[in-house]
Amino acid sequence: MEVKRIATNVSHFLILSLAINVFTSSTPKTTATAPVSYTNYRAFVKTACNATTYPMMCYNSLSSYATAIKANPIKLCTTALSLNVKVAKEASSVVSKLLKKTQKPYGGGGSIQRPETLILRDCLDEIKDTIDELKQATVEMKNISRSSGDKGERVTNARTFLSSALTDETTCTDGFDEMTKVNADTKKKVKKVILNLSRTTSNALALVTALRY
Repeated sequence: MEVKRIATNVSHFLILSLAINVFTSSTPKTTATAPVSYTNYRAFVKTACNATTYPMMCYNSLSSYATAIKANPIKLCTTALSLNVKVAKEASSVVSKLLKKTQKPYGGGGSIQRPETLILRDCLDEIKDTIDELKQATVEMKNISRSSGDKGERVTNARTFLSSALTDETTCTDGFDEMTKVNADTKKKVKKVILNLSRTTSNALALVTALRY
């Protein structure tokens, strides 16, 4: 009888163990909380963004890249610059489309230019310069980890390019402030995209400036 009772207990134990294993394996892993490392990476991005001019804007744009950035300040800056270039290209597209609308064709094969045509053309040139400067700043940042040269000099170069880009963006809308007879809707659209661009560049500059080399 004792042997039979022991056998029964062992059988119950095996059945219980099997049930636990089945339950555990069938429970979705996605219900678990986020890994500590991912949480820490987001915290790193948030802390870095708190030192920028527009911290919420900075965090909203970069937090989704936290896993790729990890806690690498160079990666943080290069990611911010890549997004900066994307915003600049979007601004260029908006201004380019507005410029085309200001040039009304007429019978002689030429065009009638509106007062804001020249402003938009100059603005477009400024944005193109901005894109080039942002790309050069990106190259400087990427070369920090590739080169054994003066890292401090590369950071300084990146800051210079970003500062120049910020100046070009500000210059882009100066013409609208100096000329009163311009299309109000066009002026509003350009100012909106340039404001977004300048804030993005300002944040990128702050992140690069925070580097210590």
